[in-house]
Amino acid sequence: MVISLRYMKILVTQWGRNGYLFAIICVAIATALFVLGRDFFAKGQWALLYLLIIVVIANIAGVRASLVASVLAFFTWNFFLLPPYNTLLIHDPKDLLSLIIFLIVGITMGLQAGRMRAREAEALAREQETALLNRLSASLVSLSSTRAMADTLLQEVISITGATSAILFLPTAEGRLSSVCLHEACSPSAQQQQDAAWVLEHNKAIGLPHTVSLEKFGVQGWPASVARQELQPGDDRVDLYLPVQSTSQTEGVLYIGERKDRQPYSPHDARVLVSTTHLVAGFLERQRLEMAASKVEAIREAERLKSTLVSSVSHELKTPLAAVTATITSLLEDDVAWHPDTARKELEEVSADLAHLNDSINALLDLSRLKSDAWMVKRDWFAFGEILGAVLNKLPGTHRQRVMLSVPEEMPPLYVDFQQWAQALQHLLENAFTYAPNSTPVLVGATVTPQELHLWVEDQGPGISAEEHERIFEQFFRGTAAATAPSGTGLGLAITAEIVRASGGRIWVEDVQPHGARFVIAMPREMATGDH
Repeated sequence: MVISLRYMKILVTQWGRNGYLFAIICVAIATALFVLGRDFFAKGQWALLYLLIIVVIANIAGVRASLVASVLAFFTWNFFLLPPYNTLLIHDPKDLLSLIIFLIVGITMGLQAGRMRAREAEALAREQETALLNRLSASLVSLSSTRAMADTLLQEVISITGATSAILFLPTAEGRLSSVCLHEACSPSAQQQQDAAWVLEHNKAIGLPHTVSLEKFGVQGWPASVARQELQPGDDRVDLYLPVQSTSQTEGVLYIGERKDRQPYSPHDARVLVSTTHLVAGFLERQRLEMAASKVEAIREAERLKSTLVSSVSHELKTPLAAVTATITSLLEDDVAWHPDTARKELEEVSADLAHLNDSINALLDLSRLKSDAWMVKRDWFAFGEILGAVLNKLPGTHRQRVMLSVPEEMPPLYVDFQQWAQALQHLLENAFTYAPNSTPVLVGATVTPQELHLWVEDQGPGISAEEHERIFEQFFRGTAAATAPSGTGLGLAITAEIVRASGGRIWVEDVQPHGARFVIAMPREMATGDH
């Protein structure tokens, strides 16, 4: 029933301006039928039937059509249904009173019915507008990309307005306008680009209904509607350009093409579209601010890393360099007679300091190469014992004696970069020797599972707090246990983590009871089998 009434209202608007033709036809048809029965019914009964027709016309065609129907029914009732027939003369004064009362009641009922129809239409429009804005708001909250937002926006705009096309223009960093359409192949014309640029520059709309103030729709602070006079005087618009205005700037321009029925956009359409642009402006502003915040955070993090790098590296490089300088300066003094054994011992300390300095520099270079993927990986098949043996040969004898192995006999070979993985194991062992008591062993083992191969290094040191399990692999980070340990760059575990990541593996730290830590490297089984 509602659908039929809606189609009837559309048909009425096509019959004549404001439904006048519809009112005339309805009264004419009713009068023709009434004339056939005027000899069988009382003359006053036709007033009730005319009032019913007036109410129907008011509900379908509006107030103005009902007023036309009331006046027309006043005359047709007098002319055709009141004696003497076919004349406007009235013999009975009671009939004149009935006619006057009928006209007053008809006009009143038409006004009331028409107002109810207008209120119903306004309520329905408000409901549709609220539903659209709710759908769009829910979509924008869950979306993160501008392209997805634009697709959702343009689909909703075309669906609610019946437009043939819609385009969202967004400014670029180079000062130009980029366009987003529903279809990748669509391309705005040069005129559309020019119009959108004008709207973006002046922050004014083009094509809004004439003499319509959007402030009456609750849109405050919006520029007065401007017609086409600024660009081409006298040009009647059937499309719209709306600035997407946020609280701080114009975020873009929304273009809505002409309707499929080529009818101009109504004030209700303008209200809905302006409210829609406000939602889009909020989304774009939020995205722009989030991007700016990310850049600020990245700059802040870079500054923090730079400060940490300067602090850590300056200490690690400056300390051995100062010791080397002091020792060599002393050896070069002419007023001191150095015994060969003492001089050799001093030179050995210089050599150790230079080796420490070289290790620190190499660690920085290795981490930089791993971060930028500049380290050329050269993988081959190696036995785990071969890699571990190369690492143990580099350790001092006292450390080498503390290493205990727990490796299964069926340990498969590893398809890895020998140099990288030897360095990773070396960093894990050096970390264990640094924090474990001198009298405790350091356990190196491996475990084979159906999906992965686990390599691990375990110590009996103070352990690592749960809050530091993730941060321990960050560059320059040294845990709370580092306060009682010798100084370091905090790069060893970071380098190990980067090597594991580059190889497609995982690394984590576990607590060992009653105290201690176990660093575990998980490698895919394809890196430990003959199938590659």
